[in-house]
Amino acid sequence: MHTPQTHQHRPEEQLADLTRRYARFSRSAAGLASVIGGSLALMTYLLGALAPPDGWAGRLALAATPFVWIATKEILRHRYYQALGRVREVPSPSAERWHMGFTLFTAAVSAVVVVSVLWGVVMVPDDGPSPGQWGYLSIVAVMPWLVWRFMPTPLEFIVGVFLLAQAAMMLAGSHYALWEQPQLPLAAVALMAVGLREHREFRRLRASLRRDGSSR
Repeated sequence: MHTPQTHQHRPEEQLADLTRRYARFSRSAAGLASVIGGSLALMTYLLGALAPPDGWAGRLALAATPFVWIATKEILRHRYYQALGRVREVPSPSAERWHMGFTLFTAAVSAVVVVSVLWGVVMVPDDGPSPGQWGYLSIVAVMPWLVWRFMPTPLEFIVGVFLLAQAAMMLAGSHYALWEQPQLPLAAVALMAVGLREHREFRRLRASLRRDGSSR
């Protein structure tokens, strides 16, 4: 007796599921932006370790990498992955806890680094921090906010923090050795794979949403 009513509500349930999946691209799914981020991380990881630039132009180019990635993520999110309308994802309690943990951990490490560097400046009076050191401190200081705002998933956190840390070191005139960040290549490749899968999912999802919208 209730079968017709169940069938009647099935399109609404399907639309709710499509909307929920579409909302992921407002926060936890980045699609092609993840592919770009993983590619940039892998490239800068190898370049910074094997052929670190000596001049300021090369160091500034590597230091700009995380901000290029973040800008690309936001452009793709607003103009492509949310082009059918803005729908904000509601993260699960578990995802929120992990994200908060990433942010608090980054804030604690950043605070220790900033205080240590400034304390060293106080204990060894000279002309003050160099421009490179100020750049280093600026990136380290803003890192917790960038993690909170733009890196909600574990892979984005690993890749994003590496890119920011390497950018800070480049401005300070240093770089990572190849063996110092062994987790980065695996995380970068995994992020690219996830991004490709998400992009394929989005293309199917967009087609389904357009079909559903045209049939109403």
